[in-house]
This record gives sequence, C-alpha cells and structure tokens, in this order.
Amino acid sequence: MNEQKILIATDDGHGMETAGKRTPQFADGTYMKENEFNRAVIDKLNVHLKRNNFDVLHVSAGDTDVPLKTRTDLANNKISNGFGRKADAIVSVHANAAGNTWNSMVKGIEIYYRAGSKEGKKLAQDVQEYLVKGTPLINRGLKTSNLHITREADMPGILVEGAFMDNPDEAKLLMSDAYREECAEEIARGLCQYFGRQYIEVSKPVALPSGMYPVEIIIGQTSLLGLLIEGRSWIPAKESFNTLGVNTWLFEKKSIVVNGGVLETKIINNTSYIKSIDLQSLGLVKRVFLDPDAVNTKRVLIYPKEAV
Repeated sequence: MNEQKILIATDDGHGMETAGKRTPQFADGTYMKENEFNRAVIDKLNVHLKRNNFDVLHVSAGDTDVPLKTRTDLANNKISNGFGRKADAIVSVHANAAGNTWNSMVKGIEIYYRAGSKEGKKLAQDVQEYLVKGTPLINRGLKTSNLHITREADMPGILVEGAFMDNPDEAKLLMSDAYREECAEEIARGLCQYFGRQYIEVSKPVALPSGMYPVEIIIGQTSLLGLLIEGRSWIPAKESFNTLGVNTWLFEKKSIVVNGGVLETKIINNTSYIKSIDLQSLGLVKRVFLDPDAVNTKRVLIYPKEAV
C-alpha cells in the first residue's frame, strides 16, 4: 500500500473583485488587484508542492471571495474536501498594505501564525528563512494576530504577507512574474524543510540528439516521458518495468536483457530506452498503440495485461 502523502491546504487571500484590495492607482491609470499576486503565487506553489510529492488542497479556487469559514472548513475536512482527511498544514498568501495611498516608508515581508502554536511558529520560521534569503525585501519578522485562517485551522498555519502594495517599488515587484515565482519556490522550500524532506529542484530541459522527439508514454494510469525516433516509440526501460512490476530484467553490456533475450537498446542522456513494441512482443503487455490526439500530438498508450 502506498504511503499517504502529506496534504497542504493553500489559500490565495481575498477574491479578484474584493473591494479595496488593490494597489493605489499608477500614473497611467492602472492598478493591480491583490488577488492577482496572491493567486499567481498559489498557482505556482501548488505546482512546486505536487512535484515534491505533497497532496494539495486549494481552499479558495475561483475568482469569488470564498468565505473564510469555508476555507478553514475545507482544510479541516468539516466540508468534504475530497481527501477524506484534514490538511497537515495551511498556507495563505497575501500582499500587504498600510493604506490606500503611495507610501515608500512601508516595506518588507512578514509572516503570521497563531499565538501559542509551537508548530505554527516553526512552520513560519522555516518559510521565513527561505523567503528572506531568496527575495530582495527586508524581513519584518514573525507575528501573531487573531486571524481566522490561523485561528480556526486545526493544523499548523501561516499567513504570508509578500510585500506592500502601497510601496511603489514593492508594487512593481508584486506585479512581476519573477518575484511571484521566487515567492512560490521559497515557500515550497520552507514547507519541505518543515516536513523534513529534500526539496526537488525543477528539472532543466535536456537537449535531445537530432531526429529525436519527446513523446508521452501512458502505461495504465501512469505517465512517463519517452522518445519518438524515426516513427517508432522508445520507452525508458527502468521506469517502464517498475510501472509494470516486471523484475526479470537486467542491464548487461549496454543492453537491456529480459528472460535471457537481448533487446535493442539506446542510451540517451544516461537513460536506457527500448522500443515500446518489444513489450508486446515479449508478452509483457496486452497492446501498444500510437495515438494521435485532437491536435495531432502523439501519445503512446500501453495496455498492461489483465491482473491474474
């Protein structure tokens, strides 16, 4: 049985049309709504968390201002959240403001947690550590306040104030994709530290030799990355065998060997690939099918044999 993943509840503060939650007006007559920043950071954070093998519960999905009680009830699973359990931590992202006019004196990042919560404070410290190292803003420290999100959640919770919307320089940062991405990544790193796991870096694209193209390999319900080479699909041997539960194989003399039979093998960027059709020829799967989808992008569908 697979170990149950840690569940993180994520919350982008307010709604897209919540009154007053925006920057002062810029010289060109425009402004940024607070939720534009909050939502962008949460969307990016959710991707980082899933890559790091967390389950993610977004408690404020949509453009409306979800009631605070609904948000914490979802995190607490008092309203069914689809996971059948309460979250292990909750993170709410906001942009700060001291008023509704430009003010260059207010600046920096601060994080709130529930007073008296030892674990909430530890979570805040871990996230703060990375945010302060990874962003250019000053550290306003950790704070406690009677906030619904941290008070009513039945798990460690923090509310991150990412920068001041009414500081003209910080407002520009809040509007930049680079700063939003940095905030999301640093929060994810802090969560990994809090839960005692190594942060998984974003994989950098790997250049493929000429004439080779990436293709999605679907084995049952599992998606892997394979290659198309001269019209044939090649699959990563180790990942494919692990997915299928095949243990009777080995790597010998730069080739994959299954039940004594040597398969044509290509080693690309330190990964061994075999032709997907060879799985069918060996009787390890029921069928292999190259599938053009609606936009003519090809996938390879591999149908495992029926369980005995």
